Amino acid sequence: MSALPLWWPVQAQNLVANPSFEDVNICTEFSAPCAPAAWESVSPESAKLDYMFHQYSGGAGNNLVRLVHRSQDALRNYAQTRLLCPLEKGRSYRVTLIGWQDGDAPPVIELRFDTTWVFRETGHQLTDLQPGLQLDAASVVATDGKKRVFTLQREFTAADHYTHLILGTFRKRPWSTAKIYNYIDSIAISPVSGIGPLCTDAAGQKDSLYNQRRRHSIPSRFYENGEARRRRALEGQLKCITVRVKDHTIFTAAGRAQNPEAAARIDSVVKVYEPATGMKVRITGHSFREGSFSYNKIVGEVNAKKVMDVLIYMKGFSFEDITVDSRGNTQPAYDTATAEGKEQNNFVELEFCMPRPLEEAPVAVAPPAQRPDTLVVPDVLFHFNSAVLNTKLHRELDKLLQKIPTGRPVQLQVVGHTDNRGEEDYNLELSKRRALAVAEYLRLQGWGNYIRHVSGEGEKHPAAPNETMEGRQRNRRVEIIVYQGMD
Repeated sequence: MSALPLWWPVQAQNLVANPSFEDVNICTEFSAPCAPAAWESVSPESAKLDYMFHQYSGGAGNNLVRLVHRSQDALRNYAQTRLLCPLEKGRSYRVTLIGWQDGDAPPVIELRFDTTWVFRETGHQLTDLQPGLQLDAASVVATDGKKRVFTLQREFTAADHYTHLILGTFRKRPWSTAKIYNYIDSIAISPVSGIGPLCTDAAGQKDSLYNQRRRHSIPSRFYENGEARRRRALEGQLKCITVRVKDHTIFTAAGRAQNPEAAARIDSVVKVYEPATGMKVRITGHSFREGSFSYNKIVGEVNAKKVMDVLIYMKGFSFEDITVDSRGNTQPAYDTATAEGKEQNNFVELEFCMPRPLEEAPVAVAPPAQRPDTLVVPDVLFHFNSAVLNTKLHRELDKLLQKIPTGRPVQLQVVGHTDNRGEEDYNLELSKRRALAVAEYLRLQGWGNYIRHVSGEGEKHPAAPNETMEGRQRNRRVEIIVYQGMD
Protein backbone atom coordinates (compact mmCIF):
# COMPACT_ATOMS: atom_id res chain seq x y z
CA MET A 1 0.00 0.00 0.00
CA SER A 2 1.41 3.34 -1.03
CA ALA A 3 1.76 6.10 1.56
CA LEU A 4 0.65 9.07 -0.51
CA PRO A 5 -2.82 7.88 -1.63
CA LEU A 6 -3.77 7.63 2.04
CA TRP A 7 -2.41 11.05 2.86
CA TRP A 8 -3.58 13.40 0.15
CA PRO A 9 -7.38 12.83 0.16
CA VAL A 10 -7.72 13.93 3.79
CA GLN A 11 -5.73 17.16 3.58
CA ALA A 12 -8.78 19.40 3.06
CA GLN A 13 -10.39 18.37 6.35
CA ASN A 14 -7.30 17.56 8.36
CA LEU A 15 -7.78 18.74 11.96
CA VAL A 16 -4.01 18.81 12.63
CA ALA A 17 -2.05 22.04 12.10
CA ASN A 18 1.35 21.72 10.40
CA PRO A 19 0.69 17.99 9.87
CA SER A 20 3.96 17.21 8.08
CA PHE A 21 6.11 19.45 10.33
CA GLU A 22 7.31 21.51 7.37
CA ASP A 23 6.73 24.90 9.05
CA VAL A 24 9.43 25.71 11.58
CA ASN A 25 9.21 27.66 14.84
CA ILE A 26 12.09 30.03 15.68
CA CYS A 27 11.84 29.93 19.48
CA THR A 28 12.26 33.13 21.49
CA GLU A 29 14.56 31.69 24.17
CA PHE A 30 17.47 30.98 21.82
CA SER A 31 16.45 32.54 18.49
CA ALA A 32 16.93 29.21 16.75
CA PRO A 33 14.79 26.65 14.90
CA CYS A 34 13.81 24.43 17.80
CA ALA A 35 10.44 22.83 16.97
CA PRO A 36 7.80 22.47 14.27
CA ALA A 37 5.23 25.25 14.41
CA ALA A 38 2.02 24.36 16.32
CA TRP A 39 3.67 21.46 18.19
CA GLU A 40 4.86 21.33 21.82
CA SER A 41 6.99 19.00 23.91
CA VAL A 42 5.46 17.53 27.07
CA SER A 43 8.76 17.95 28.96
CA PRO A 44 10.59 20.76 27.12
CA GLU A 45 13.17 21.29 29.88
CA SER A 46 14.34 17.67 30.13
CA ALA A 47 13.02 15.61 27.18
CA LYS A 48 12.44 18.04 24.36
CA LEU A 49 10.91 17.24 21.03
CA ASP A 50 13.59 16.14 18.55
CA TYR A 51 13.00 18.05 15.31
CA MET A 52 14.99 16.75 12.35
CA PHE A 53 15.55 17.19 8.60
CA HIS A 54 15.48 14.10 6.37
CA GLN A 55 15.65 13.11 2.72
CA TYR A 56 13.97 9.70 2.86
CA SER A 57 11.61 8.89 0.02
CA GLY A 58 7.90 8.23 0.44
CA GLY A 59 6.99 10.95 2.92
CA ALA A 60 5.03 14.19 2.85
CA GLY A 61 8.05 16.49 3.23
CA ASN A 62 11.60 16.76 4.51
CA ASN A 63 11.10 17.37 8.23
CA LEU A 64 10.04 15.02 11.00
CA VAL A 65 9.91 14.55 14.76
CA ARG A 66 11.71 11.73 16.55
CA LEU A 67 10.07 10.02 19.53
CA VAL A 68 11.68 7.43 21.84
CA HIS A 69 9.75 4.17 21.58
CA ARG A 70 11.89 1.80 23.67
CA SER A 71 15.02 2.12 25.79
CA GLN A 72 16.59 0.81 28.97
CA ASP A 73 15.07 3.58 31.08
CA ALA A 74 11.63 5.13 31.53
CA LEU A 75 12.50 8.42 29.82
CA ARG A 76 10.35 9.36 26.83
CA ASN A 77 9.60 12.43 24.75
CA TYR A 78 6.17 13.32 23.40
CA ALA A 79 4.69 15.59 20.73
CA GLN A 80 1.46 17.43 21.45
CA THR A 81 -0.74 19.95 19.66
CA ARG A 82 -4.16 21.55 19.84
CA LEU A 83 -6.56 20.42 17.12
CA LEU A 84 -7.84 23.04 14.71
CA CYS A 85 -11.40 22.05 15.64
CA PRO A 86 -12.68 20.01 18.60
CA LEU A 87 -13.70 16.42 17.95
CA GLU A 88 -17.45 15.87 18.03
CA LYS A 89 -18.47 13.33 20.64
CA GLY A 90 -19.87 10.21 18.98
CA ARG A 91 -18.56 11.07 15.51
CA SER A 92 -16.22 8.73 13.57
CA TYR A 93 -12.76 9.88 12.51
CA ARG A 94 -9.81 8.39 10.63
CA VAL A 95 -6.19 8.90 11.69
CA THR A 96 -3.42 8.31 9.12
CA LEU A 97 0.24 8.44 10.15
CA ILE A 98 3.38 8.04 8.02
CA GLY A 99 6.86 7.55 9.44
CA TRP A 100 10.01 5.47 9.80
CA GLN A 101 11.40 3.23 12.50
CA ASP A 102 14.76 1.82 13.52
CA GLY A 103 15.12 -1.89 14.23
CA ASP A 104 13.00 -4.90 13.37
CA ALA A 105 10.17 -4.55 15.91
CA PRO A 106 6.71 -3.79 14.49
CA PRO A 107 6.01 -0.06 14.62
CA VAL A 108 3.63 1.04 17.36
CA ILE A 109 2.43 4.62 17.87
CA GLU A 110 -0.02 5.67 20.56
CA LEU A 111 -2.33 8.68 20.51
CA ARG A 112 -4.02 10.30 23.47
CA PHE A 113 -6.78 12.87 23.17
CA ASP A 114 -7.33 15.42 25.94
CA THR A 115 -9.06 18.72 26.66
CA THR A 116 -5.91 20.64 27.67
CA TRP A 117 -2.13 20.69 27.29
CA VAL A 118 -0.06 18.21 29.32
CA PHE A 119 3.30 19.34 30.74
CA ARG A 120 5.79 17.57 33.02
CA GLU A 121 8.96 18.77 34.73
CA THR A 122 10.83 15.52 34.00
CA GLY A 123 10.84 13.27 30.97
CA HIS A 124 9.45 10.12 32.54
CA GLN A 125 7.07 7.89 30.61
CA LEU A 126 3.44 9.01 30.89
CA THR A 127 2.15 5.73 32.29
CA ASP A 128 -0.19 7.69 34.58
CA LEU A 129 -2.29 8.75 31.59
CA GLN A 130 -4.73 6.61 29.65
CA PRO A 131 -3.00 6.00 26.28
CA GLY A 132 -6.07 6.01 24.09
CA LEU A 133 -5.56 4.79 20.52
CA GLN A 134 -2.80 2.34 19.63
CA LEU A 135 -1.78 2.34 15.97
CA ASP A 136 -0.10 -0.98 15.27
CA ALA A 137 -1.81 -2.32 12.13
CA ALA A 138 1.00 -1.20 9.86
CA SER A 139 1.79 -1.31 6.18
CA VAL A 140 5.59 -1.61 6.20
CA VAL A 141 7.74 -1.10 3.09
CA ALA A 142 11.50 -1.73 3.17
CA THR A 143 13.64 1.24 2.13
CA ASP A 144 17.40 1.35 2.56
CA GLY A 145 17.81 -1.46 5.08
CA LYS A 146 18.36 0.95 7.96
CA LYS A 147 14.90 2.46 8.29
CA ARG A 148 11.50 1.14 7.32
CA VAL A 149 8.72 3.40 6.09
CA PHE A 150 5.32 2.59 7.51
CA THR A 151 1.76 3.82 7.17
CA LEU A 152 -0.62 3.44 10.11
CA GLN A 153 -4.33 4.02 9.74
CA ARG A 154 -7.28 3.49 12.06
CA GLU A 155 -10.85 4.66 12.49
CA PHE A 156 -12.23 5.59 15.91
CA THR A 157 -15.25 7.19 17.53
CA ALA A 158 -14.63 10.29 19.64
CA ALA A 159 -15.53 9.61 23.29
CA ASP A 160 -15.63 13.32 24.14
CA HIS A 161 -15.26 16.79 22.67
CA TYR A 162 -11.47 16.52 22.68
CA THR A 163 -9.33 19.52 21.74
CA HIS A 164 -5.72 18.29 22.16
CA LEU A 165 -3.60 15.41 20.86
CA ILE A 166 -0.43 13.73 22.24
CA LEU A 167 1.80 11.32 20.27
CA GLY A 168 4.23 8.90 21.94
CA THR A 169 4.58 5.73 24.01
CA PHE A 170 2.30 5.42 27.05
CA ARG A 171 2.17 1.68 27.71
CA LYS A 172 5.23 0.07 29.25
CA ARG A 173 7.35 -1.68 26.63
CA PRO A 174 10.10 -4.32 27.01
CA TRP A 175 13.32 -2.49 27.77
CA SER A 176 16.05 -2.30 25.15
CA THR A 177 19.80 -1.85 25.55
CA ALA A 178 19.76 0.50 22.55
CA LYS A 179 17.21 3.21 21.98
CA ILE A 180 14.54 2.51 19.38
CA TYR A 181 12.93 5.56 17.82
CA ASN A 182 9.80 6.27 15.85
CA TYR A 183 10.27 8.99 13.22
CA ILE A 184 6.94 10.70 12.53
CA ASP A 185 6.74 12.29 9.08
CA SER A 186 3.07 13.29 8.92
CA ILE A 187 -0.29 12.79 10.60
CA ALA A 188 -3.86 13.44 9.49
CA ILE A 189 -7.09 13.27 11.50
CA SER A 190 -10.29 13.81 9.54
CA PRO A 191 -13.99 12.88 9.72
CA VAL A 192 -14.82 9.56 8.11
CA SER A 193 -17.98 10.91 6.46
CA GLY A 194 -19.03 14.34 5.38
CA ILE A 195 -17.19 16.93 3.33
CA GLY A 196 -16.82 20.66 3.56
CA PRO A 197 -14.69 23.25 5.30
CA LEU A 198 -13.34 23.03 8.84
CA CYS A 199 -14.98 24.91 11.71
CA THR A 200 -15.11 28.70 11.48
CA ASP A 201 -12.38 29.12 14.13
CA ALA A 202 -9.82 26.85 12.42
CA ALA A 203 -7.79 29.67 10.83
CA GLY A 204 -7.66 31.63 14.09
CA GLN A 205 -6.64 28.51 15.99
CA LYS A 206 -3.80 27.88 13.56
CA ASP A 207 -2.57 31.49 13.89
CA SER A 208 -2.62 31.17 17.68
CA LEU A 209 -0.61 27.95 17.57
CA TYR A 210 1.95 29.39 15.14
CA ASN A 211 2.39 32.56 17.21
CA GLN A 212 3.40 30.63 20.34
CA ARG A 213 7.19 30.83 20.09
CA ARG A 214 8.49 29.85 23.52
CA ARG A 215 9.29 26.15 23.21
CA HIS A 216 12.19 25.37 25.59
CA SER A 217 10.37 25.92 28.89
CA ILE A 218 7.06 25.00 30.50
CA PRO A 219 4.52 27.83 30.31
CA SER A 220 4.21 29.49 33.72
CA ARG A 221 0.49 28.74 34.01
CA PHE A 222 1.26 24.99 33.82
CA TYR A 223 4.48 24.88 35.80
CA GLU A 224 2.91 23.78 39.08
CA ASN A 225 1.09 20.76 37.66
CA GLY A 226 1.55 17.29 39.10
CA GLU A 227 4.02 16.65 41.90
CA ALA A 228 5.11 20.28 42.18
CA ARG A 229 1.52 21.41 42.76
CA ARG A 230 0.88 18.73 45.40
CA ARG A 231 4.08 19.60 47.26
CA ARG A 232 3.33 23.31 47.29
CA ALA A 233 -0.24 22.70 48.46
CA LEU A 234 1.12 20.97 51.56
CA GLU A 235 3.29 23.95 52.36
CA GLY A 236 0.61 26.62 52.11
CA GLN A 237 0.57 29.58 49.80
CA LEU A 238 4.26 29.50 48.86
CA LYS A 239 5.61 30.98 45.66
CA CYS A 240 8.64 28.97 44.59
CA ILE A 241 11.31 29.59 41.97
CA THR A 242 13.17 26.46 40.89
CA VAL A 243 16.65 26.67 39.39
CA ARG A 244 18.72 23.73 38.16
CA VAL A 245 22.51 24.19 38.08
CA LYS A 246 25.51 21.98 37.48
CA ASP A 247 27.14 22.74 40.84
CA HIS A 248 28.44 25.64 42.97
CA THR A 249 30.45 27.00 40.00
CA ILE A 250 27.25 28.77 38.87
CA PHE A 251 28.47 31.58 41.17
CA THR A 252 31.72 31.97 39.21
CA ALA A 253 32.22 33.98 36.03
CA ALA A 254 32.78 30.84 33.96
CA GLY A 255 29.72 29.11 35.40
CA ARG A 256 27.51 32.15 34.79
CA ALA A 257 28.68 32.33 31.17
CA GLN A 258 27.75 28.67 30.59
CA ASN A 259 24.26 29.05 32.06
CA PRO A 260 23.26 32.74 32.01
CA GLU A 261 19.53 32.07 32.40
CA ALA A 262 20.01 30.12 35.66
CA ALA A 263 22.41 32.78 36.93
CA ALA A 264 19.86 35.50 36.19
CA ARG A 265 17.10 33.65 38.07
CA ILE A 266 19.35 33.19 41.10
CA ASP A 267 20.33 36.87 41.01
CA SER A 268 16.67 37.92 41.06
CA VAL A 269 16.07 35.96 44.28
CA VAL A 270 19.31 36.84 46.05
CA LYS A 271 18.56 40.55 45.61
CA VAL A 272 15.35 40.35 47.65
CA TYR A 273 16.47 37.89 50.34
CA GLU A 274 16.04 38.98 53.94
CA PRO A 275 15.57 36.49 56.82
CA ALA A 276 12.47 38.40 57.91
CA THR A 277 10.70 37.77 54.59
CA GLY A 278 10.30 34.08 55.42
CA MET A 279 12.09 32.80 52.34
CA LYS A 280 13.04 29.13 52.60
CA VAL A 281 15.58 27.41 50.36
CA ARG A 282 15.70 23.71 49.49
CA ILE A 283 18.90 22.44 47.88
CA THR A 284 18.77 18.93 46.42
CA GLY A 285 21.77 17.12 44.97
CA HIS A 286 21.49 14.58 42.15
CA SER A 287 24.37 12.32 41.13
CA PHE A 288 24.63 9.72 38.38
CA ARG A 289 28.20 8.46 38.78
CA GLU A 290 29.38 4.89 38.44
CA GLY A 291 28.72 3.22 41.77
CA SER A 292 25.99 2.33 44.24
CA PHE A 293 23.01 4.40 45.36
CA SER A 294 24.72 5.10 48.68
CA TYR A 295 27.77 6.48 46.92
CA ASN A 296 25.70 8.71 44.64
CA LYS A 297 23.60 9.93 47.57
CA ILE A 298 26.78 11.05 49.33
CA VAL A 299 28.12 12.77 46.19
CA GLY A 300 24.81 14.56 45.67
CA GLU A 301 24.78 15.76 49.27
CA VAL A 302 28.37 17.02 49.06
CA ASN A 303 27.56 19.04 45.93
CA ALA A 304 24.40 20.45 47.54
CA LYS A 305 26.32 21.51 50.66
CA LYS A 306 28.89 23.35 48.52
CA VAL A 307 26.05 25.42 47.03
CA MET A 308 24.68 26.00 50.53
CA ASP A 309 28.09 27.26 51.71
CA VAL A 310 28.18 29.86 48.94
CA LEU A 311 24.68 31.10 49.79
CA ILE A 312 25.54 31.37 53.50
CA TYR A 313 29.12 32.67 53.47
CA MET A 314 29.05 34.75 50.27
CA LYS A 315 25.40 35.74 49.75
CA GLY A 316 24.33 36.31 53.37
CA PHE A 317 21.67 33.60 53.70
CA SER A 318 20.79 32.26 57.14
CA PHE A 319 21.60 28.65 57.94
CA GLU A 320 18.11 28.25 59.46
CA ASP A 321 16.45 29.09 56.14
CA ILE A 322 18.20 26.35 54.14
CA THR A 323 17.59 22.59 54.01
CA VAL A 324 19.84 20.18 52.12
CA ASP A 325 18.84 16.85 50.63
CA SER A 326 20.19 14.32 48.13
CA ARG A 327 18.30 12.02 45.78
CA GLY A 328 21.41 10.22 44.55
CA ASN A 329 20.72 8.46 41.26
CA THR A 330 17.02 7.75 41.88
CA GLN A 331 15.47 10.62 39.89
CA PRO A 332 17.32 11.16 36.61
CA ALA A 333 15.98 14.13 34.67
CA TYR A 334 17.80 13.35 31.42
CA ASP A 335 18.45 10.38 29.16
CA THR A 336 20.55 7.77 30.99
CA ALA A 337 21.36 5.71 27.88
CA THR A 338 24.12 8.04 26.66
CA ALA A 339 27.29 9.37 28.25
CA GLU A 340 26.09 12.93 27.70
CA GLY A 341 22.77 12.20 29.40
CA LYS A 342 24.45 10.57 32.38
CA GLU A 343 26.66 13.61 32.83
CA GLN A 344 23.64 15.95 32.64
CA ASN A 345 22.06 14.03 35.53
CA ASN A 346 24.78 15.35 37.83
CA PHE A 347 23.14 18.57 38.97
CA VAL A 348 21.90 20.54 41.97
CA GLU A 349 18.35 21.84 42.17
CA LEU A 350 17.56 24.97 44.18
CA GLU A 351 14.05 25.92 45.26
CA PHE A 352 13.57 29.43 46.65
CA CYS A 353 10.13 29.61 48.31
CA MET A 354 8.43 32.67 49.82
CA PRO A 355 5.04 33.05 51.51
CA ARG A 356 4.32 36.06 49.31
CA PRO A 357 4.79 36.58 45.57
CA LEU A 358 8.15 37.59 44.17
CA GLU A 359 6.60 39.66 41.37
CA GLU A 360 7.79 42.93 42.90
CA ALA A 361 11.41 41.74 42.81
CA PRO A 362 13.45 42.92 39.83
CA VAL A 363 14.14 39.91 37.66
CA ALA A 364 17.45 39.89 35.86
CA VAL A 365 17.19 38.99 32.20
CA ALA A 366 19.66 36.65 30.54
CA PRO A 367 21.71 38.12 27.70
CA PRO A 368 19.91 37.87 24.35
CA ALA A 369 20.85 35.03 22.05
CA GLN A 370 23.46 35.79 19.44
CA ARG A 371 22.01 36.87 16.11
CA PRO A 372 22.35 34.19 13.43
CA ASP A 373 24.85 34.49 10.59
CA THR A 374 23.70 34.01 7.00
CA LEU A 375 25.96 32.39 4.41
CA VAL A 376 24.79 33.01 0.84
CA VAL A 377 25.33 30.34 -1.83
CA PRO A 378 25.12 32.33 -5.08
CA ASP A 379 23.38 31.28 -8.28
CA VAL A 380 26.70 30.79 -10.09
CA LEU A 381 27.50 27.71 -7.99
CA PHE A 382 24.62 25.88 -9.73
CA HIS A 383 24.28 24.83 -13.34
CA PHE A 384 22.05 27.18 -15.32
CA ASN A 385 18.35 26.96 -14.36
CA SER A 386 19.11 23.76 -12.43
CA ALA A 387 19.31 22.44 -8.87
CA VAL A 388 22.58 20.62 -9.63
CA LEU A 389 25.68 22.07 -8.02
CA ASN A 390 28.60 22.75 -10.35
CA THR A 391 31.32 20.30 -9.32
CA LYS A 392 33.99 22.64 -10.76
CA LEU A 393 33.04 25.21 -8.13
CA HIS A 394 32.93 22.91 -5.09
CA ARG A 395 36.10 24.59 -3.82
CA GLU A 396 34.25 27.91 -3.64
CA LEU A 397 31.42 26.28 -1.73
CA ASP A 398 33.91 24.65 0.66
CA LYS A 399 35.41 28.08 1.41
CA LEU A 400 31.93 29.29 2.32
CA LEU A 401 31.27 26.33 4.62
CA GLN A 402 34.52 26.98 6.47
CA LYS A 403 32.77 30.01 8.00
CA ILE A 404 30.46 27.75 10.02
CA PRO A 405 31.86 27.75 13.60
CA THR A 406 33.28 24.50 14.94
CA GLY A 407 33.70 23.47 18.55
CA ARG A 408 30.36 24.98 19.66
CA PRO A 409 26.67 24.08 19.26
CA VAL A 410 25.19 25.25 15.96
CA GLN A 411 21.92 24.69 14.12
CA LEU A 412 21.53 25.17 10.38
CA GLN A 413 18.54 26.29 8.37
CA VAL A 414 18.76 26.13 4.56
CA VAL A 415 16.41 28.34 2.53
CA GLY A 416 16.29 28.61 -1.28
CA HIS A 417 15.23 31.75 -3.22
CA THR A 418 14.75 32.72 -6.89
CA ASP A 419 14.07 35.85 -8.94
CA ASN A 420 10.58 36.59 -10.28
CA ARG A 421 11.05 35.41 -13.86
CA GLY A 422 9.00 32.37 -14.84
CA GLU A 423 5.98 30.74 -13.21
CA GLU A 424 5.59 31.17 -9.46
CA ASP A 425 5.05 27.45 -8.83
CA TYR A 426 8.13 26.54 -10.86
CA ASN A 427 10.24 29.05 -8.93
CA LEU A 428 9.01 27.66 -5.62
CA GLU A 429 9.89 24.12 -6.65
CA LEU A 430 13.31 25.15 -8.02
CA SER A 431 14.17 27.01 -4.80
CA LYS A 432 13.25 23.94 -2.72
CA ARG A 433 15.33 21.60 -4.92
CA ARG A 434 18.33 23.93 -4.71
CA ALA A 435 18.01 24.11 -0.93
CA LEU A 436 17.89 20.31 -0.77
CA ALA A 437 21.01 20.08 -2.96
CA VAL A 438 22.91 22.36 -0.59
CA ALA A 439 21.62 20.38 2.40
CA GLU A 440 22.89 17.16 0.82
CA TYR A 441 26.31 18.75 0.25
CA LEU A 442 26.34 19.88 3.89
CA ARG A 443 25.57 16.31 4.93
CA LEU A 444 28.45 14.94 2.85
CA GLN A 445 30.76 17.45 4.54
CA GLY A 446 29.75 16.25 8.02
CA TRP A 447 27.10 18.85 8.88
CA GLY A 448 24.05 16.60 8.45
CA ASN A 449 23.25 16.28 12.18
CA TYR A 450 23.14 20.07 12.52
CA ILE A 451 20.52 20.72 9.82
CA ARG A 452 17.15 21.50 11.41
CA HIS A 453 15.03 22.81 8.55
CA VAL A 454 15.17 23.06 4.76
CA SER A 455 12.66 25.00 2.67
CA GLY A 456 12.15 26.90 -0.58
CA GLU A 457 10.64 30.39 -0.67
CA GLY A 458 10.64 30.92 -4.44
CA GLU A 459 10.40 34.59 -5.41
CA LYS A 460 8.67 35.76 -2.18
CA HIS A 461 11.70 37.31 -0.45
CA PRO A 462 13.95 39.18 -2.91
CA ALA A 463 17.26 40.53 -1.66
CA ALA A 464 17.38 43.16 -4.42
CA PRO A 465 15.03 44.68 -7.03
CA ASN A 466 14.20 42.30 -9.88
CA GLU A 467 14.26 45.09 -12.47
CA THR A 468 17.99 44.70 -13.20
CA MET A 469 20.14 41.74 -14.22
CA GLU A 470 22.36 42.26 -11.18
CA GLY A 471 19.36 42.32 -8.84
CA ARG A 472 17.89 39.14 -10.28
CA GLN A 473 21.23 37.37 -9.91
CA ARG A 474 21.39 38.38 -6.23
CA ASN A 475 17.89 37.01 -5.71
CA ARG A 476 18.82 33.59 -7.12
CA ARG A 477 20.49 32.25 -3.99
CA VAL A 478 20.43 29.66 -1.20
CA GLU A 479 20.89 30.95 2.33
CA ILE A 480 22.54 28.85 5.04
CA ILE A 481 21.39 30.46 8.31
CA VAL A 482 23.77 29.58 11.16
CA TYR A 483 22.28 29.73 14.66
CA GLN A 484 24.79 29.49 17.50
CA GLY A 485 23.91 28.32 20.97
CA MET A 486 21.73 25.72 22.64
CA ASP A 487 20.09 22.99 20.56
